[in-house]
Amino acid sequence: MGRVLVALLCLLAGAGVHAGPVREPVTFTYLGNAGWQIEAAHKIILVDPYLSEFGPEPDPNETDPIVKPDQAQIDAHIRKADYILITHGHPDHMLDAPYISNKAGAVIICTQSHANIARAYAVPEERLIVVLGGEDYQFDGFSLRIFPSIHSPLWNKRYNNHTEYTGNTPAGLKAPLHESVYMEGGSLAYLLRIGGHEIFIHGSMNYIENEITGLRPDIAVIGANKSRTENYDYEGRIMRALGHPAVVLPQHWTVRSPITAEALDNVNQFAASIKAASPTTRVVIPKYFEPMQFR
Repeated sequence: MGRVLVALLCLLAGAGVHAGPVREPVTFTYLGNAGWQIEAAHKIILVDPYLSEFGPEPDPNETDPIVKPDQAQIDAHIRKADYILITHGHPDHMLDAPYISNKAGAVIICTQSHANIARAYAVPEERLIVVLGGEDYQFDGFSLRIFPSIHSPLWNKRYNNHTEYTGNTPAGLKAPLHESVYMEGGSLAYLLRIGGHEIFIHGSMNYIENEITGLRPDIAVIGANKSRTENYDYEGRIMRALGHPAVVLPQHWTVRSPITAEALDNVNQFAASIKAASPTTRVVIPKYFEPMQFR
């Protein structure tokens, strides 16, 4: 029987039929908010790193404060990075990326609006890759498909009425920057192919269903904040669109540390909704800075 199997495999190989890429472990570390560190194939890829959330809160009496990366918090958790994926330009997604790029030499992948924030912090053009959504790029050790996306439907579905949040950051600014210039600047989603895995990532509590239908990731990083409930059948539609991925990691279910009882209740509701829509999917609720390995 063993000889027959070997002969069959040789025949398939000779006919040009090959097995898929060999899986290797991929390690995820939750950085809080919508932030992740993903390690595989000798690469470290960050998504929306926002370690400044663990520093002092801004003065609530200031209507438009100057916001700066908390360098001590970043240095405590980020030592190396090769690439940074930005899903949109609000400060809880974009604030720390320029400092990390300048510290670690990481390349930032983002829209033109997000790049203008990085340029304000003197990130050089060779460390910026500006995308529109629709690209599918090959890099050393991984590939990345990029999708146009949409932001969460905040304020009773009137998010897009508030142009101070939905516009673009202009060119020519110099750091430090006021909070108000961290505009959305367009939203992006990603399919990261690395180490034999396909990983879907988006940065808020919404998505363009037609853009992602037919993807088949084995791991999906999905927005879980309460604003998701303003969408119709949020969990069901995304699970069907993605073909019921084996693992779902909730993101953006925390806003600041420490984690509140309300946030825990919300993420548990999210997990229950994912399981109802996709019983075979495993939902893993992450803990801050605790690496999780998937094979």
